[in-house]
Amino acid sequence: MRYLVLIFAAWWVLYPIATMVQESFEVDLSPLYSGRGVSFVGQYFQGGGLRPTAINYLEAFREDAWPRLVGNSLIIAISSVSVAMIVGVPAAYSFTMYKNRGKSILTYGLLAMRTISPFAILFPFFIVYDQLGLFDSLQAMALVYLVLNLPIVILMMRGFFKDIPKEVYEAAFMSGASDVTILRRIALPLVIPGMIAVVLFSFVATWNEYLYALILTRASTKTVSMGVWSGFGQAIEGFKTTEFIFGELNAAGTLALIPAVAIVLLIRKYIVRGVTLGAAK
Repeated sequence: MRYLVLIFAAWWVLYPIATMVQESFEVDLSPLYSGRGVSFVGQYFQGGGLRPTAINYLEAFREDAWPRLVGNSLIIAISSVSVAMIVGVPAAYSFTMYKNRGKSILTYGLLAMRTISPFAILFPFFIVYDQLGLFDSLQAMALVYLVLNLPIVILMMRGFFKDIPKEVYEAAFMSGASDVTILRRIALPLVIPGMIAVVLFSFVATWNEYLYALILTRASTKTVSMGVWSGFGQAIEGFKTTEFIFGELNAAGTLALIPAVAIVLLIRKYIVRGVTLGAAK
């Protein structure tokens, strides 16, 4: 029963992705389902519609819009995650080391920023950006995702810092080390796997985000998630796009999925160490 549940869960997650990849290569599975199956004439494969093609990917790469979409997403994700880590790691360390009055209120406030309705954050940003002239700019989008990523960084890194045995901190204090020295030379080396997991989680969340990009971006700052799924065929302010047919749309979606999957596969061992850090002290 356990294996059946796992197989069903894997199928539930992978089926839409497999369908997207199949459609991107224009693989027609109807011969298999029609009862005619596939056949061989001599040594050559005869599969009806089972003739994959990469033309949709070539068409996607040929468009001027695609490099622009990828570049916008990379700039926004890297800048917002970098600033979130620079600010959030010391903040998480202070949350761990000191028992200040009101710390619980701040903790619940950070948690609330990730649990409240996105529209509670979205529309104030929309109004302020429109009044300050920041609408449809990369800096503005990076700031939005900084607000979303900062609570994640602080709360997750706080858990990693708390998993370090107190004796380690106490020994450092007894040796006369300052807070900056303890953070830089003792705490950070012990939570590097956790930091990698947090960076990856924040990057993928920013890369895949759609709602804020839908409302706050236009032609010049359109991200991959917005550009792919909103369809093409618009030419606004000189930002050249193209009208994707269904196969090309699935090819673009598959290309947008590759960076996140590649990052996970490359550093998967750090993710496992990060999410299990402190589980077996």
